[in-house]
Amino acid sequence: MKRTQIQDFEKIEQAKDLEDLVKDKRLGKRANKKKANRRNRHYGKDLLRHLKVNLQRNQDFEDD
Repeated sequence: MKRTQIQDFEKIEQAKDLEDLVKDKRLGKRANKKKANRRNRHYGKDLLRHLKVNLQRNQDFEDD
């Protein structure tokens, strides 16, 4: 299993897609479930940040 890739933000069309995209390749190897959940939140926030930047960039491009 591959880890969540930053380029995957392009695959997000609806909010529920985010849960499907975020994968932790070390799921069974984390010290505990709390750390695994924290890591997945980090991946999700990273994807959303890149999605936001990309949408803003596209909107600025359309405005010009």
